[in-house]
Amino acid sequence: MKLILKIFLVAIVLFIVAIIAFIIAFGDHTNRTNFRIYSADKKQCVTVITRGEIRYIINGEYNSVPRTNYIKIDKSGIPLIGDEMGICWKNDKYEWEIVNHQSKVLENKLDTLKYKFNTSWEKDNYGIPNSKKYIKPNCGTIGLLNMKTYDKTIILEN
Repeated sequence: MKLILKIFLVAIVLFIVAIIAFIIAFGDHTNRTNFRIYSADKKQCVTVITRGEIRYIINGEYNSVPRTNYIKIDKSGIPLIGDEMGICWKNDKYEWEIVNHQSKVLENKLDTLKYKFNTSWEKDNYGIPNSKKYIKPNCGTIGLLNMKTYDKTIILEN
């Protein structure tokens, strides 16, 4: 009886170890709270740092929020499944233009002559928001739920 109990306990321990190994090997290790978005040539970078319901979009490469050169937004109105950003590099008169639909600007410490931030997608003729503007050369979109870019003209690193 003791032998059967020992075999059963060893089997349970091995099963638990296998589950933990599977989670570590195949789990989602995506960093949704601190990542960088680069232009295709890697000459431009935007760092995105999220702390709870606050998101900082920072011009340049950073590991923490600097004193200037960022926009602070409230993302509490963005549903997880709809959390998406669009970005265009060097379009019209801006170095970059970014949208994070349904966000609210809390603080803007960016040079607004060089950088533009939008809180909603542009709307079509029927008043429906869409990402059409960000599907062209030097632009792209990023789904923040799965951390996937939808264009090859932007590079995501986390």
